[in-house]
Amino acid sequence: MLGKLLKPFMAIMSRSKYKQKFLLISLLFVVPLVYLGLSWFALKNEEIKDLNNEQAGLEQLAQIWPLVLQVQQHRGTANGYLNGNTESLTQLEAKGKEISDNIAAIEAKFDASEYPDAYEAWKETSKAWKTLDAQYTGMEAPVSFQAHSAVISNIINVIKLVADESTLTLDTDITSYYMMDLLVNDLPQLVEYTAIIRGKGNGALAGGNLTPAVASELSVQRQVAGETIEAVNNSLKRFASMNSEEYGELVEKLTNIGVLANNYLIVLNREILEAEKLKMSADDYFAQGTAAITEMNELISELKVSLAGDLQDRESALKTELTITCIILLIVALIIVFMYIAFYRNVIDAVNELKLRSQEMASGDFSQPVELQTRDELSEVGAAFNDMQGAISAVLNSNQHMASTVLEASNGLASVARESAEAMRQVAESVQVVSDGTSNQKRTTGESSTAMNEMAVGVNRIAEAASEVAFVAIRTNEQAMIGNEQLDSSVQQMDMIKQSQQRSADIVARLDQYSQQIGKITTLIMEISSQTKLLSLNASIEAARAGEHGLGFAVVAKEVGSLAEQSTKSSAEISKLLAGVSGIIHENVEAMNAMAKETDAGIQSIHRSKETLDHIMNDIRLVTEQIQEVSATSEQMSAEMQQVTASITEIAVISEQSANEAETMAAATEEQLAATEQIQGSAQSLQELSLQLQSELSKFVLRS
Repeated sequence: MLGKLLKPFMAIMSRSKYKQKFLLISLLFVVPLVYLGLSWFALKNEEIKDLNNEQAGLEQLAQIWPLVLQVQQHRGTANGYLNGNTESLTQLEAKGKEISDNIAAIEAKFDASEYPDAYEAWKETSKAWKTLDAQYTGMEAPVSFQAHSAVISNIINVIKLVADESTLTLDTDITSYYMMDLLVNDLPQLVEYTAIIRGKGNGALAGGNLTPAVASELSVQRQVAGETIEAVNNSLKRFASMNSEEYGELVEKLTNIGVLANNYLIVLNREILEAEKLKMSADDYFAQGTAAITEMNELISELKVSLAGDLQDRESALKTELTITCIILLIVALIIVFMYIAFYRNVIDAVNELKLRSQEMASGDFSQPVELQTRDELSEVGAAFNDMQGAISAVLNSNQHMASTVLEASNGLASVARESAEAMRQVAESVQVVSDGTSNQKRTTGESSTAMNEMAVGVNRIAEAASEVAFVAIRTNEQAMIGNEQLDSSVQQMDMIKQSQQRSADIVARLDQYSQQIGKITTLIMEISSQTKLLSLNASIEAARAGEHGLGFAVVAKEVGSLAEQSTKSSAEISKLLAGVSGIIHENVEAMNAMAKETDAGIQSIHRSKETLDHIMNDIRLVTEQIQEVSATSEQMSAEMQQVTASITEIAVISEQSANEAETMAAATEEQLAATEQIQGSAQSLQELSLQLQSELSKFVLRS
């Protein structure tokens, strides 16, 4: 049964490589874990988002709640005003403006997109207040009181809607839920019931008359307030049982509020509802109610702070939990990855070691055992592999020894046969070579004699040609020496040209300096002419002042001015000429510099030519010496060739006699060589078989 169940999985695994197997198993583990992890993270992030929404809603409630107290104060003040206290009109108007400004501020900060239902209710509340603010002065006191109460009820309803839409009322934490319930439901209602009791009772005490309608309303409100106090006490008991240590001071204040509100109901019952005559001061009654409401408001503020702190602590705890969980998961994931990689590497290394040793055994290497760095089931495979390798090595080792013995014997036999055959072959070849050599020698000695005669003639010609070449080389050497002397003369002339060019450049430089000095003098003359012209103008002015006595002086001044103007023009022309001369001099300097560069380049080129010519002369000198040696050697060779020709003639006679004897020996050795070659063939066959066996077994490298 289990085999059938595992068959498809085993089929998948058997068709996959280790890398694919590990990847598949990793995916099967990682995908659900990642899904669960992401789901958990999404859930925690959603909780953090809900806590952020709750904190935002709490801030929105904190902005709206003071409006309840302000409208309550306006209601009480308006009730007094409508009952005849006209002095409170100024205070009433100031409070109305304060409420309108607060409504505008809340309107500006109200997040309509997050709290759409609360915003709709808020718009209705704002509209109701504007209507009330415009009409309350013309209302009767009960109607005004009821209209104010309706606005307060709407504001409390907005607070509840904000709590609903910000998920405050859906908080799963029991501590936060009880604080929210006290903050949103119980305490606002208790404050409102206490304020209604304060307002209605204050009106009855101020008028000194308790009408049945007012008494009925006060009785109903007392009953509702009592039930609310009971609900607060019940919630308080449950809250205190769970948070007595952490919120002990808050629990104590909540208990005091319940006592304070209950005492105020006792005062209502004793001084108004059950009193035969209304004796209590309206101000004292109002002050006690105001004190209770003030305590409740302070408690609400403190409760907001406690709830905000609790939400913030929970958010911080969630973020800390997320961070720690992420770190732990990351560390665990890294450890798992490293362990997984190590496991994979361990298996792959073992498989690669087995594969490598198998490939080496396939190529004939049985010398190295399998060494696996693992103690799992693969180590047993490695041990079995080593046992198999040892057994095969033993068989191959025995075969190698036998093959070596057979090879040595066959090598000995083949060696003897080979040596015999080789000796006979060498004898036969030597005899045949001698026979052939004597025949060839007989034929070639004649040819050599003829060739030596011709060679002697050629050597004589070479000697003559070498003598002529030596003469030409000597003459070339003399011409090269003359050229070298002429090149030295050219170098000296170029040096003289360079010196002349340098002197010309110095002269031109001095001319340039003179032209600059003349230019300065011309400039000075022009300045003097300008001053003279100015003096002439001043003289003309003075002559004009002198009248008739200055006519002669005026003529002189005019002439002086003319001369100054002519001097200025002449100086200007001289300056132009000097500028032209200076330009020509500058061009001449540049030309002289260019010529100097060219001269330097020419001198360098001549020097290089001289160096090259010196090398050529050295080479010609060496060639001349070699040619002279060749000429002498050629003459000596010519004399020796004549002696060699005479010796070759004598060798030809001896070679003819040796050829006849060698033919007789060659016939006898041919028969002995044929028998020896048959023995060598048999030995060769045995040796080839031994070598083939040895070659096949030598491929295996075995353990020692």
